[in-house]
Amino acid sequence: MKILKKIKDYNHFQKIISLNKNIFKTKQNKTNKEILIEFNNFCADHIPLSFCSDFLKNKYKAKIVAYSGQVLLSYPLKQTLFKKIKFYLGNLLNLNFFGVYKSFGVEKFIYPSTNKKILDKANKSFKYFDKKIKNLENLEDFTLKKVLLGDLIYDTFLKNQSSIEPTIDIHSDNFKKFVYDFLVLFEYWYDYLKTNQVKAIISSHSVYVMGMLTRIGKIFKIDGFILTHDQLNRVNKNHPRELREQKFYRKIFKNLDKKKKSKLIQLSKKKIKNRLDGIYSSDYFWITKSPFGKGSKINIEKKNKKIFVIATHDFLDAPHTSGKSLFPDFYLWFLFLCEFSKKTDHIWLIKNHPDFGGKWSRYMKYEREVIERVIKNYKHIKVLHKNTTLNDLVETKVDAIFTVNGSIGLDGALLNIPVINASNNNPHINYNFNIHPKNIKELKDIILNFEKYKKKLKINKDEIYEFYGMRSVFFTRNWFFSNLEKISKEIDNHYNLHDPIFYDYWIKNYKKFDETKIKEKLKKYFDSKNVFLLENNNLGNF
Repeated sequence: MKILKKIKDYNHFQKIISLNKNIFKTKQNKTNKEILIEFNNFCADHIPLSFCSDFLKNKYKAKIVAYSGQVLLSYPLKQTLFKKIKFYLGNLLNLNFFGVYKSFGVEKFIYPSTNKKILDKANKSFKYFDKKIKNLENLEDFTLKKVLLGDLIYDTFLKNQSSIEPTIDIHSDNFKKFVYDFLVLFEYWYDYLKTNQVKAIISSHSVYVMGMLTRIGKIFKIDGFILTHDQLNRVNKNHPRELREQKFYRKIFKNLDKKKKSKLIQLSKKKIKNRLDGIYSSDYFWITKSPFGKGSKINIEKKNKKIFVIATHDFLDAPHTSGKSLFPDFYLWFLFLCEFSKKTDHIWLIKNHPDFGGKWSRYMKYEREVIERVIKNYKHIKVLHKNTTLNDLVETKVDAIFTVNGSIGLDGALLNIPVINASNNNPHINYNFNIHPKNIKELKDIILNFEKYKKKLKINKDEIYEFYGMRSVFFTRNWFFSNLEKISKEIDNHYNLHDPIFYDYWIKNYKKFDETKIKEKLKKYFDSKNVFLLENNNLGNF
């Protein structure tokens, strides 16, 4: 089966390479100016990436250089001899993704390397780190040469070290070795951006190690962009990371005229109805199984007690995506609730994620394994079946749900269930349909004196419509591809967006694509100071 898959993928690669050569002029610019773009295997991203990098290449009269951005996350800093040979041959023979990237104008591929100068700087930086970092809070805030690195170190290490307990022991040899390699990588890229004429950087993420280059780039006033198949946004001082826009939802909505507000709310209500009906949406692309409807009956007798539900997170999934929370990571939050639950006489339940399938399956399996290991020490807490739905919670008359920053904050509110977040950077922070403790002390008080806070909570459906409209209508996901829901169905499922089979889909549908329109949109966007390129029916810009 693997051989057959490789043969099919090879055909997909050859077809997209052929199409790209007809679309893009690969004439080289004789210049030292560079556009740095992340080299990855996110197939659906490569389509808008090809148009954006080609535009920036012409705008700055520069050459396109692809860099390996997932070093330390997916690959070690030091390549083995086999990997070096594989990288060399892939580049030389235009194999697979090397061929795809070259077909839209990439002239050079970089895999970071070290030398004495870089290592000397890294040694000094590591000594500074080792002296500075005394706890996890220090780690979150760690800054070097005016570049915030702590959250990137934190999240990359968690993701990369999934075989261990999903938090960090800052004194462990394993962690210190990782930090040293991270700082070597940082010094490499800091020196590179300082000494080369880089005009723009395009990354796939502003979190994990992939967020490093755009952050360094800001120091040298280099334009930085985060590009995926469903978003294109600029990295700047006021928008340093993904999801930062959620802080501005209310302000933006308030400034819309009545007609636009009405249009946004109408579309939002339609989307929410579809969500409640279990229809898949790219608005929350990873949720491939509806959290609503009938699932697994909960056999609990309330007995005049409060029923509290802990809605767990993927413990490895970048806890700092939208900024800091009340706890440094999801695991420490989970341990806190388990331990603090012993101070109450409430009924405590744990709801984990269902199995969303595809690449997420292993993370959901790991999530359940962590829960099972921890819960052995807390016999009074019951783990619900993985297929338990929110409607099952309503039927059981649960009193509250606890999350750090999950989408359950929206879904719980839709069903009038109080949701308590553990982050002041959660998506719903602008709104009052959730409870937002400012610190751990207040979170404890909410647990011990829940009725007092419940009386203050007002779940206003108009606020929910506004939030959802801002998130999914104003900040639409269809900036490049006009209908991601339709595409996901036509390629069988969302996971195929990042499989070479997507190239075949694009080739078949390319003639329907308005190339002139997208080029006009890119010119307008890259010539502006807008954070996002939005296709939201002229509701506004940001």
